[in-house]
Amino acid sequence: MSTHNRKIDLIGVMKEIRRRKRKIRKAKDEASEIKFLNIVAMVDVLTILLIFLLKSVSISNQLAPTAANLNLPFSTTRTSPVEAVKVFITRDKIIVQDEPVAELNKGSVPDLELAQDDPLLIPDLQKALTNWIRHTAVATGGEENQFNLEILADKETPYHLLMQIFYTAGQAEVTVESHTFAFSKYRLLVMRGGG
Repeated sequence: MSTHNRKIDLIGVMKEIRRRKRKIRKAKDEASEIKFLNIVAMVDVLTILLIFLLKSVSISNQLAPTAANLNLPFSTTRTSPVEAVKVFITRDKIIVQDEPVAELNKGSVPDLELAQDDPLLIPDLQKALTNWIRHTAVATGGEENQFNLEILADKETPYHLLMQIFYTAGQAEVTVESHTFAFSKYRLLVMRGGG
C-alpha cells in the first residue's frame, strides 16, 4: 500500500509541476501583450517628426527646378543653392518664377520686345523682376534690401542673351523713401557633374 501511494504521489507531483509550468507560461504570455498603449507619447513623437519633415522640406533647395526646353550645363561645384528669384532661359522663352515674360527666336529676344533706346534692356523682364523685388520688400517689412537672382540657362544659350538678362536685372530696382531695393548677387545654376 505504501508503494501504491508513492506512485500516486509521484503522478500528482508531475501534474502539479505541469500545471505550474502552464501557469508561468501563461503569465509570461500575458506580460508580453500590450494591454495599454500611451497614445499621447506617440502623438508627441509623430508631431516632432512632422515638424522636422516640414522644416526640412521648406528649407531644402537642393533640387534644381526644371522647365521645358531647358538643359542645364554640368559642373563639379559643391556649393549649395541659396534662396533666390529664379529666371529660366529655355530655348524658346524667358520665364521668371514660372511666369513667361519674353519669347525667344533662335536664342535672341526679338527687337520688338527690347527697349527702343537701349538694346540690352528687356522691359517685360525688368517689370517682372521689379514687381518681385517690390513684393518681397513688402513681405519682409523692408528688412531685406539686397536680393539674390538665380539664372537657369539652357547650355546652348548665347552669351549676348545672358548679358541682356544681367543688364536688365541690374536695372530692376525699387526705391521707397530713402531705401533702394535691388539684386546684389547673381548666380548661374548648373547641374552637378559626375566627378
